[in-house]
Amino acid sequence: MAATAQPLILDHAVIGVLDELDAAAAVYRKLGFTLTPRGYHTLGSINHLAVFGENYLELLGFPQENDRKRADLWSYPVGLNGLAFRTTDAAALQGELGKAGKSVTEWRDFSRPVDVGGTEKSASFRTFQLGKEAISNGRFFFCQHNTPDLVCQPADQHHPNGVLDIVDVFIVSRAPQAITELLGGFPNTAAPRVNDEGIAIQVGIVTIHIISEERAAARFGKAIPQHFEGRERKVALGLKVRSLKTTADVLAAGGQPALPFEDGLFVDAKAANGVALWFKE
Repeated sequence: MAATAQPLILDHAVIGVLDELDAAAAVYRKLGFTLTPRGYHTLGSINHLAVFGENYLELLGFPQENDRKRADLWSYPVGLNGLAFRTTDAAALQGELGKAGKSVTEWRDFSRPVDVGGTEKSASFRTFQLGKEAISNGRFFFCQHNTPDLVCQPADQHHPNGVLDIVDVFIVSRAPQAITELLGGFPNTAAPRVNDEGIAIQVGIVTIHIISEERAAARFGKAIPQHFEGRERKVALGLKVRSLKTTADVLAAGGQPALPFEDGLFVDAKAANGVALWFKE
């Protein structure tokens, strides 16, 4: 039985960069991403976004002079440490999931200023976490965009590397059932697919892959983060591109090493701020 009528849809993936946002932004521009101007959240964090058609990437950190705020950010490892799912009503969803027995935090509001044609406007959000105690090395959370037009502007959605959307998330897990239970009970998610590769959960256009340490080593080798404490670590993203040739040319021009991998190109986690990137058509 569904816990809510709201669907489970990936809104954005968070790459934590601690107090190195300038360096991380430079890396991602060389990888061919168009980044939004720096955002300053009222909670104390700062960010840049790479906005796609259905979702986006967020480089999230904090100013070097302001590390007393958002202590949760620097308690997580550098790299892919957050998955944000979209909601149109965070307060209602938080209540429904809580009644269904899922662990949820209280929701909170925050905002950041956005320049739109020389006029400052306020992009505002409401978020809450899912399974805070069950998830290691980061978080699952829901994000309500009160002003989505201020976050996803068409001018920001054209990337030299041709990326169109995030289509895969890879999580190395020692307790996959904890994740499947958290992500169960939504009307648009079928039963997880289980095979030799691990567990796959379809979330709209995105497939969340939950794989063992052994399978991760066999498939990705040392191209993904290797060691972690706790139950799991988010290690890689699959990115759908318009043209692999265009992607290869842009990566080469930026001096970013990419290796052929299955049906695409792979950038090592060490070269992409702690998360491996798999570009594919």
